[in-house]
Amino acid sequence: IRRQKKPLGPPKCEYQDRGCKWIVENQTKETCEGGVCKVTVTDPKQQVYIYKCENVTIQITGKLKSVILDGCTKCGVVFEKAISACEVVNCKRVQVQATGFCPSFSIDKTDGIVIHLTNEVIGQSSFVTSKSSEMNVSWPDDNGEIKEAPIPEQFMHKFVNGSVTSQVSDLYH
Repeated sequence: IRRQKKPLGPPKCEYQDRGCKWIVENQTKETCEGGVCKVTVTDPKQQVYIYKCENVTIQITGKLKSVILDGCTKCGVVFEKAISACEVVNCKRVQVQATGFCPSFSIDKTDGIVIHLTNEVIGQSSFVTSKSSEMNVSWPDDNGEIKEAPIPEQFMHKFVNGSVTSQVSDLYH
């Protein structure tokens, strides 16, 4: 038995003064010109919250506080510079590209994500993951060739000297 997909609500792409936040909701390739929803951030205190979008690319220009993707499927997000973090939660098959600096990526309950970084910032970004699978990070090497590496999702835990230690599974070595 196939479950009927619940229809998306009305599409939204608007700025809310309260909370200094852009709300991007229910966008699809049909609701956006050329399948791209463009957001222009004018203040680094602003954040962009992307909710329940499908098959669309969200292009964010300007320096911003943070980006949050929640419940999106087959979406791409491109942003320049995030001061705080990029959070991805409850998503499926998404791609995130930071063309500038983003110190932290938080991935929670997400299946299928590729994070694209520049080689200038690859060593400066950290990744915190929980209950997620099929996570990869890609970056260009010094020759411009794209490299990709998995973010481990399997660990081995041991009880040593009264505390639990963890290390990445041998699958990733």
